[in-house]
Amino acid sequence: MNRCKPHFSTARRLCAGALLAGLACASLGVAAQGLPSNETRNFPPQAQFGELVVTQFPEVEIDGKTIRTSPGFRLFSPERTLVQAINYQGSKLVVGYVIEPQTQWLHQAWILTKAEADKHYKPKSMLQRIFN
Repeated sequence: MNRCKPHFSTARRLCAGALLAGLACASLGVAAQGLPSNETRNFPPQAQFGELVVTQFPEVEIDGKTIRTSPGFRLFSPERTLVQAINYQGSKLVVGYVIEPQTQWLHQAWILTKAEADKHYKPKSMLQRIFN
């Protein structure tokens, strides 16, 4: 003898399943918006561009000059995701970066894509490196 009636009938279960499937499909488009595209990113007006080498983190080199990273330092990959700088130790990266004005520490950096590097970054000549 079954005294408890089910809360949902078969028709309600099917409708709920169809609704959840529709929501799942609709959310796929939202998730894909964060993926990289052929467009370049917009950088802040105070952004500079150069070559970054992670030496002994939290110290890095930008265009051959040693600089310290701020406690809230963020490094973004070309895919626009947050990455750990220690994973790039010893690698030479072309980046856009922002220096914190009060401490003169590196606050934020973006690893540039090929299109962004062609648009924003101009390598310095040997004379510019020596006399700059």
